[in-house]
Amino acid sequence: MMHYEWLIIDGYNLLHKVPELARMLGTDIQGARHRLVRMAEETAHNMARQTTIVFDGREAGSDPALTSTYLEVFFSPGNLSADTVIERLVCKCPNPGKTLVVTSDHAEHDTVSSAGAHTMSSEEFMDRCERESKKKVSKRTPPGKEPKLGDLFPDDY
Repeated sequence: MMHYEWLIIDGYNLLHKVPELARMLGTDIQGARHRLVRMAEETAHNMARQTTIVFDGREAGSDPALTSTYLEVFFSPGNLSADTVIERLVCKCPNPGKTLVVTSDHAEHDTVSSAGAHTMSSEEFMDRCERESKKKVSKRTPPGKEPKLGDLFPDDY
């Protein structure tokens, strides 16, 4: 798979594709967002040099609690949807051909594709996250054994 310069994720679109997190939205929206970011973080880093997850939000800005060296969480301003922000980011990008947008919104897919960006469905991205997570655990867990908490940590800890 191609390694992209920039991965842009439609946050709520992706969040609604994970049943347990979609259920959390009614009671703990911040917790659901945090868990989604942590689920996607390693896969996103393996796919692109920089990742931006855009959520619809009343206040514009980023979430320092979720932002890391290669991942930024951004909330759209109240007058713009996350879709609009994503479309503008792609259109202003100096090289949209090295950008991948994760969304299952067909209109957004068409818009960013016409600007030159690549797209991946939210379902396909979450499948990839699950496969990579299982691979990581299976590398550390002997065949026939149940994984333990320590199996999830790198060997150098």
